[in-house]
Amino acid sequence: MKLCLAALVGVALSCALAQDMPELSFKGSAEVRSAYLSRGKVVDARPFSAQFADGRLGLWGWGSVGGSVWSVSSFSREGQSASRRNAYNEADYNLHYDYALEICDEWTLANRLALQWVTLPGYHANLATRREWHVAQELRNPYITPYFLLRRSYGPVQWCYWRVGVLRRFDLSERLSFVVDGFGELGDNRLFDERYGRACGRSCNGRHAGLNALNMALGVEYMLSDDLKAYVSIRQFALVSDDARKAIKASSAPEAKRDITIATVGVAVSF
Repeated sequence: MKLCLAALVGVALSCALAQDMPELSFKGSAEVRSAYLSRGKVVDARPFSAQFADGRLGLWGWGSVGGSVWSVSSFSREGQSASRRNAYNEADYNLHYDYALEICDEWTLANRLALQWVTLPGYHANLATRREWHVAQELRNPYITPYFLLRRSYGPVQWCYWRVGVLRRFDLSERLSFVVDGFGELGDNRLFDERYGRACGRSCNGRHAGLNALNMALGVEYMLSDDLKAYVSIRQFALVSDDARKAIKASSAPEAKRDITIATVGVAVSF
């Protein structure tokens, strides 16, 4: 892992010394959500704020490298079983490489490889930092954009999580857009055990793997300027795995919900 990151940084520095200065870009967002969903489960049923910042360095036609940080802070100290902390319950750090392959006019295959560190100081203060590899692709086009995201956790626990979906954007005017996003969340047996618990012991563990949850999100985006937009969305989450629903139903934790509607409002900037 360290050798891969060092090689990536070395390539970027070598290109910078040999050619003109690369293109720098930045994007960020600040939003409020009514509850927190993560990897197929309701992590926190309290309203929270999320802040995101990402910087990228172009590699002269060979994609870009960058880093990002994402943090979560709940608005209340009550209503969550793991901790009463509300400020910076989670902070995730990400290093990524992106490359877009132009297939033909208006058709682009976007690719990402990333390494992410997940810290949970407010939810699980004693839990070690989690490390994940991310592989993602989306086929951007004027019609329906299919995409997938694979998260491979390799420490301190190991599991695989998949998000597979389709997205459609409708441009209602030069500044106003309507977005429809539907996706499923899947995982292996180890992810199921960590997210929902073992409902029937190790002997029947094999039936846990597969589709766990379905999601449908509807959103509206409005460009306030060329670099700044405001957005709102509604997302419906539903566990569809019988094992997962039984495991969640058996829990009395405030965040143990099998179905939930999430509202989001936020602003985003990019330049």
